[in-house]
Amino acid sequence: MNKITIKMILEHKWYEFKDKLSYRLPKDMREHIFNVVEKSLHCGDINKGYAEYMCFNCGEGIKAGFACKSKFCVKCGRLYTLKWVEKQQENMLNVVHRHSVFTIPE
Repeated sequence: MNKITIKMILEHKWYEFKDKLSYRLPKDMREHIFNVVEKSLHCGDINKGYAEYMCFNCGEGIKAGFACKSKFCVKCGRLYTLKWVEKQQENMLNVVHRHSVFTIPE
């Protein structure tokens, strides 16, 4: 069974959808949406920029494409969410909580 990802769906249908969407949105909103989607489509693409890491022992190198750092991107958005959750857990008090609701009679 082939695994279909959100990125695959975007790559396959984005430009067709973009043509239908372009005339319905205000220009500033349209440009923002298009930029965010385009960034996520090219996330990790070494043709858009990369860092190269080389092993000093064997001389083998690998290229790692730059991340888009967009919340819309499946990979970068998930990483952002995980970091946010971790930060929220650090801010929470380590105590037993009780919940009470107070109402005011009419």
